[in-house]
Amino acid sequence: MHNQNIDILLENQTLKNEFVIRNLDLSQVFFSIQDDLERENMCLRDLLEWADKYIECGDRKKMEADGYLFPPIHPGISPDDDWYRFERWMKGLPVRMKLKDRFPSDYNPIKPEDLNDEKLMPELQKLIDHLDKLGMGLSFVNDVPPRLVYWHLYEILEEEFELLTEGGWHLDGCSGYCPGCFQRPWCESGTSCCWSEDEKAGEMVLIDSVKEFVSASPVSLSVLQKCQAEEDKEFEEFEKRLKDTAPDDGDELPF
Repeated sequence: MHNQNIDILLENQTLKNEFVIRNLDLSQVFFSIQDDLERENMCLRDLLEWADKYIECGDRKKMEADGYLFPPIHPGISPDDDWYRFERWMKGLPVRMKLKDRFPSDYNPIKPEDLNDEKLMPELQKLIDHLDKLGMGLSFVNDVPPRLVYWHLYEILEEEFELLTEGGWHLDGCSGYCPGCFQRPWCESGTSCCWSEDEKAGEMVLIDSVKEFVSASPVSLSVLQKCQAEEDKEFEEFEKRLKDTAPDDGDELPF
């Protein structure tokens, strides 16, 4: 077993070196499977086969004619987008870029702290328009102050997004982590979920930028706890209904 593990590890290193030899940045199109090295090797062999076939053919149509239909790159988005990124990768071109690096050279968003109230809305609209041209759709919670929206958008300009042939990405500002969200005080989920951070702080946890607009009330924790308890109860009742209506192992199915 020990020798087998060494063989798997050596194969993994050898496969990764093959991409280095071909001057291909594996990190652009492959996510490591650290908990299953044997499966990772299988995926690497598949990707290496695709890379060598493309070096031989240099053309999507020829590869598809030979049965190479769906590039094994990650993340998989759609056949056309995957082919687009696969071919860019094979040519040494980036498959993802920071949003700020995709803006026209004559546009430089102003830092949030340098914007007064008079300039805020025009600059916010300008930033939204440029993001729209990049295929970035925006959908934030209602009533969030425009300055917070601008602050959030300015921050994500440093994030990288996959390049697509058509369509784009939808940004709603939600990471699923309420204590770190700029929309929390205006969000139904954010104001009804009680996190361990809230319990520890003794109140609804808000990030510093949000505190400039609202503050947590002394009773915010008890409100969160009550809402969380109601949600937990509803979920338990839902699970019970599912269990009660599920067919027993011995029941005959109607087909």
